[in-house]
Formats: sequence, C-alpha cells, structure tokens
Amino acid sequence: MIERRIVEQVNNCKPNSSCIIRIKDLTDFDWDQMHAFSAGASQEFIEKALGIPFPDYVEFKRRIVFLKAGRIVHREDEPTDIEQSVDGQVCFAESYAEPAHWLFSPETAVFSVAKRKFTNGNIYLLTQLK
Repeated sequence: MIERRIVEQVNNCKPNSSCIIRIKDLTDFDWDQMHAFSAGASQEFIEKALGIPFPDYVEFKRRIVFLKAGRIVHREDEPTDIEQSVDGQVCFAESYAEPAHWLFSPETAVFSVAKRKFTNGNIYLLTQLK
C-alpha cells in the first residue's frame, strides 16, 4: 500500500533532516496520473475528477487512485475518522476544504514530508515540491 510505504520511508529519514518522497519510487506499476481524495468526496465528485466510472464506492474513505491512459491501475481506499485524523494518516498540505481533490503526475508527485504527533498517534503531512 502506498500510504504505508510513505510512512515507512518517512520513518527511515534521518531526524532533523528534510524528508523527500517521490511517489513514483514507491510504486511498482506504471501510471500517468495520481488522484488523491479526501474522505468527503462523493462518488459523483470522484467520477467527475477522474473522467471515468469509479466502481465499488464506499462512503467516508480517503482515496489514492492511479490512472494509466485513462484506466484505473491501482487504488487505495483508506479508513478515516470524520472527527479527527487516524494514526498513520497521510495528509496533503495544499488544502483542507471538503471535498478535496489533488492531481499529480509522476514528475509532480514529489513531496517534502513532515511527521506530526497528535493524541492518537502520528500524521504525515505532504507538501508538494514540484
């Protein structure tokens, strides 16, 4: 799972140094678009952003969807808590609006990651570099 790989890579970064994550280095499949959606994204919102049907939709999941030539090649539906972050959650720093959608290419999916502690564990805040 990509989110777990991000967490593992951040935990392997040296303390007090910048931690840079390149999503293409964490994937073992070809892709040309990475879409990330907040838990508030409806099926209609997701399908409009992807431009294709999104099967097996379950409400209140955070999602990362990878496309190649307009087809879904990998997706992750991550658990969430609508009241607070969950331990190990990866968050995108660009927006906190609901619903939120972020689109990246293999070249632009490069992030600085900060690990933040909260009551129930840690979150990983990604800030796009490119």
